[in-house]
Parts: sequence; C-alpha cells; structure tokens
Amino acid sequence: MQASDSTPLRWDDVQLFLALAREPSLARAGARLGVDASTVSRRLAALEDALELRLFDRTREGLRATAAAERLLPSAEAMEAGASGFARDAESFEREIEGRVRLTAPPGLADSFIAPLLVELVAKHPRLSIELDASIGYADLARRDADLALRVSRPRSGDLVAKRIFAAREAVLGAPAYVKSLGRLKRASDARWITYADDLASLPTMRWLKREAPAMTAVLATSDFSAQARAAEAGLGVFVAPSPFVHAYRLVEVPLARPLATSLAEVPEGELWLVGHRALRDVPRIAAVWSFLEASFERMTKEHARRRR
Repeated sequence: MQASDSTPLRWDDVQLFLALAREPSLARAGARLGVDASTVSRRLAALEDALELRLFDRTREGLRATAAAERLLPSAEAMEAGASGFARDAESFEREIEGRVRLTAPPGLADSFIAPLLVELVAKHPRLSIELDASIGYADLARRDADLALRVSRPRSGDLVAKRIFAAREAVLGAPAYVKSLGRLKRASDARWITYADDLASLPTMRWLKREAPAMTAVLATSDFSAQARAAEAGLGVFVAPSPFVHAYRLVEVPLARPLATSLAEVPEGELWLVGHRALRDVPRIAAVWSFLEASFERMTKEHARRRR
C-alpha cells in the first residue's frame, strides 16, 4: 500500500485502516487507537485523499468497508503481522529484566489477587513496569494487545504457550452473619442470590443455579465480579465462586446439604491458565513475570490446601 511515489504510506495509516476495518465506528476505532472520533475522521479523509480511493462508506449505522477496503485488508494484516514479528525479534535481544510488561486478567482475579502481588514483584525487579488490563474480553496476544494473559480456559489456537497454574472447586460464598442465618442450605431457592448478568448466562455455575432454582430471581445480577463479591461481603446474598476467594474478601463458605453439595461438585473446577506468545516467552522481562506468577499461584495453592485442613 502506498499513497504515491513521493508519499509512502505511514504505519500509522495502516493502523488506522485496520482499526476502522475491525471497529466500523469512528468512536470505537478512536478508542482502540487512543484518539477522539474527530481525529479519526480527519485522518481517514486524508488517507482516502492520498490513496485516491474511497475506503469506507459513511452510513447512519456506521462505516461500511468498500470493495477497495476489502481488497486492501489482507495486505494491511500482513503488514501488521510483519511489524509484530519485527518487534518480537527485536525484543528477543533483551538481556536485562526491565521495561513494561502488559498483563491481562479477568477483573475479579486482577483486583483480588494480581494487584496485591505486584508489590512483591516490583520489589524483586524494580525496573519492571506492569500494565494490568482487567477485562472479561480476551486480548489478542498475536497482535500484541498484551504480553501475558491469565485465562480461565486453555487457548486452542495461535502460536501460544500455556500452563495451568491454578485449579479450585466452586463454592457458595457469603458474609459470615448471613451464612449463619441460612444454616445448612438444603435448597438453592432458600437463599438470596447474586449472579452474573445475562451476557454470562452460559457459564457452568449459572447453568447449575438455573437448574437448582429455575424460578429464582437474583437480588443482584452483575457481570462485575468485584461488585458481586463486595455485595456478598455486605450481606446482600450469596454467590458462586472458586473457593480461594474466601481469603480475598470477608466471606465464608455456605454449608450445603448433601444433595446440593453433590450437584455443585459436578460443576467443573475453576481453572487458571498462564498464556504467552511462544516467540516472547524467553524475553527476560516477560520470563520474569511468568516465573513470578507461576511461583505465586503454586504458593497460593499450597496455602489454600493448608487452610482447608
């Protein structure tokens, strides 16, 4: 892609084009690029003028890629892949444990466990800088959206390396006073429940709760895990979470009658996978964070087992 013989296309132009192809909205593309919608509009107009091509039709629903844009997209994606490969190869020459490492993790895990651990990590490697993205969505490691990711399932595609660093059974958790008032829970419908919103209705724990209390209306439905935990901590109701979260909040496990306990035990264990791009695995700063997280969750597993005895 080149605007003319005298004005070569800049990499920023390609990034703009790709952002608009993936987010056909000036505002969303701008958010992806870290600029406002008017800047995106102005840069798009300049790019189209330079190329002498119309790349996107403006409609009331947003932008629609033209035939020209669709034809150019594979070349732009190839340029992106090449740029990522160049960056990975350059980073492989690092020798010191220093610089920024971008880590993405589910929100509840990020604020309950990862953020407090960073004190120890930075004390050990003071020249590290951590960018922590607490997000439900999966960052694309191949496109360098993040350097490392903590995920609840193992990735099945991409040139990635992954290791399971934690696994825990699911439990019903609540504030001590409310749990005491419930006694041994015989039926799920006997408790006030805090659940995920409809966007996460397919989670195994949500399917379990719907099976055990089909007519139940949640006292609170939110896909923000921290909000769930804080509401439960305040005594609003109970919720289902991996059992180690009792140590991160003022919560206790709800004792369940045998049929309910047996039913909950059929829900798969909550897993945590540490994931990175294969080409970056041995970069010193990334390897240091990988090793630290691996060791920290191994220690956490042993501590949780000790407390349960």
